[in-house]
Amino acid sequence: MRFWDDGSQRVCPLPARTGFVMPTDMSGVVFVGRDKEIGTLDLNTGAWETWATIPDMNPRTTINDGEIVPGGRAIVFGTKDIRFAEPIAHLFLFTLVDRKIQVLADKQLCSNGKYFSRSGNDWLLYDIDTPKRNLVRYRFDLAKRQLGAAEVVLDLQNVEGFPDGMVDVGDGTAIIAFFNPSRGGNGRASRYHLESCEIVEEWTTTGSPRVTCPLLVERENKVQLVLTTAVEGMPEEMRRKCPEAGSLFIADTTLGGVPADELLHLQAPG
Repeated sequence: MRFWDDGSQRVCPLPARTGFVMPTDMSGVVFVGRDKEIGTLDLNTGAWETWATIPDMNPRTTINDGEIVPGGRAIVFGTKDIRFAEPIAHLFLFTLVDRKIQVLADKQLCSNGKYFSRSGNDWLLYDIDTPKRNLVRYRFDLAKRQLGAAEVVLDLQNVEGFPDGMVDVGDGTAIIAFFNPSRGGNGRASRYHLESCEIVEEWTTTGSPRVTCPLLVERENKVQLVLTTAVEGMPEEMRRKCPEAGSLFIADTTLGGVPADELLHLQAPG
């Protein structure tokens, strides 16, 4: 954990690989997906409570990225094949009221960035399954616990690298991080207009080509972009060309604000 006010950091050890961390309405408590289970982590005491386990014991799959469903009473999250080889992963829905996990979509390979957007009376789920090199959108029905047909919003087949994490900007654009496993050097994240498919803003991560996740923060009286990058599994020869692989980057943006944070409501209503 990094604290913006004084720059300090604190490590909270976990016994399994972490896929996502979500804010909640309980002070000092976050909701975490790790390996095959999801649950709460008390950042002050380190106490863990398992809420549910995914119905998938394949040793090659692990929980990856996730997003809070608007209203804060459910989440969607995905898994990935750690070998990045076969479509054996899933997109799941988890509802707090009954602690039930259900498959929304199968035949995923590496379920990554996702966010929700309003369309009239409907919610749309924007989703990335990284190796497919596109951004799709589904109509999402929480009451029926199902998705509509996938519609390709952005075709990224001809873009260098693989789309990884994503964040909603709230104005019809989204920022996508690109993971480039094939070379050293610099990496990037791009802000796309989802109707025109044009890039309207771009950032470079010098010396770190594997950009994994973007996050918008209001800091120093402006909106800034935080980007995580990866070094795991990078060959030593490539590592020498990537002095900042694994570093955390922060950059200014042209944005005037960020969408309001969604909290996961763990406390009972009333």
